Amino acid sequence: MKKIILISSLFFALQAQAEFKHGLYISDSLGNIGVDVSGKHQDFAAFTGSNPQSITEENANIYDGRISNMRSFGYNLRNVPEVGFGYEFGVYSTKVKIPQQNAALIHDNGSAFTKNTLTGPVDIVVDSPSSYIKTIDIYLGGLYNFAKVKENYTLYVGAGYAKIKGDWYNSYYRGIPGEDPEYGKKGKTKVDGYYTSIKTGVNFNKNYNLELEYAKHKLHADSFRSFNINGSDAEFSRTSLNFIYNF
Repeated sequence: MKKIILISSLFFALQAQAEFKHGLYISDSLGNIGVDVSGKHQDFAAFTGSNPQSITEENANIYDGRISNMRSFGYNLRNVPEVGFGYEFGVYSTKVKIPQQNAALIHDNGSAFTKNTLTGPVDIVVDSPSSYIKTIDIYLGGLYNFAKVKENYTLYVGAGYAKIKGDWYNSYYRGIPGEDPEYGKKGKTKVDGYYTSIKTGVNFNKNYNLELEYAKHKLHADSFRSFNINGSDAEFSRTSLNFIYNF
């Protein structure tokens, strides 16, 4: 019982020394980001032009897709003691840029999607237009501050979870690839998902924070291009450099 009282007293003593810090948050990804996209796709492997009943719905994957850049900015609130555990809350606006790229469709078993031609079946490779995603991220995380290494420098680590909602632009999915010149190049679809992250950072001169963060993202698009049967799922990991100015 005495131990519990001692630990509780220490916890509340640390919290009493903690302070709330409002902050301006800016984040930029480091390097290109690989993304995998999956969902149900129309499989035309057995379709010859006169037997539409042979078109099936098959799980499809795009491996090694690319995201060229991912940037965020917004508001950050922290409750941080001089030493010990604290927490943070953030509301961030994020933009994800996806460049034009060729994408090969793969079945779950690793075999390529094919389509029939006059000379026989060929693998399906999609010239995927550029697009971008804009989301609002609601982030909640924990922090641990270590003792100061110098008078104005404090190291810390953290982890957190964010709920994501937004839109995927230039992702219009209706039409026929190759025949409709606007196919996949306009419109938008809703996305939602989440990410989890771990980070390490340094607070210096009291008002400045520089962080290195690693996050794993999972998003679902309601209806994306030719993944028009049940939408598609996108998974990717990113490493970012974050800067926070406290005021």
